[in-house]
Amino acid sequence: MGDISQQLKLKKDMNCKSFDWFMTEIAYDVFDKYPKLPPNKYWGELKNEATQTCLDSMGKHPPTEIGNGGCHGGGGYQMMMLNTEGQLVNGEWCVKADGQDKITLVWCDMGKTDGPWKFLPDTQQMRHTKYDRCLALHPETRQLVLLACDENNLYHKWQWGTITPHWART
Repeated sequence: MGDISQQLKLKKDMNCKSFDWFMTEIAYDVFDKYPKLPPNKYWGELKNEATQTCLDSMGKHPPTEIGNGGCHGGGGYQMMMLNTEGQLVNGEWCVKADGQDKITLVWCDMGKTDGPWKFLPDTQQMRHTKYDRCLALHPETRQLVLLACDENNLYHKWQWGTITPHWART
């Protein structure tokens, strides 16, 4: 680790407060605003069975519609995570459905770690529990929508794929 005696002396000479003091006195509400995240149940690229394209934020920032594009396996804008509480995210941004015709990428609500999404592995569907509909690609427009779940329709089926970061590829 190295010799940190000079840093410790400087800390003492400047009468610096401890990190515990900082967390108690200054950042006392940090865990209310940013609670510990539940574990991810699924993560990686979310590929549509009909088109073999992946959910993709396309480099846009919220609030914006989320799209789909050719799967590249590199993560980034296609790295999706679904936690055990139903929150579907791309980084710090949540996937949100407004009714049935608009799927957007929004800033996640501060202090919340849950959401309305549930992946059903037996039918490969991403169900929105509030609207009781499934995430689908519209067969004509290729836009993301919520539709009545149809386990026989490939546009309603999704597959989680492993992402290997560029630095880990051989």
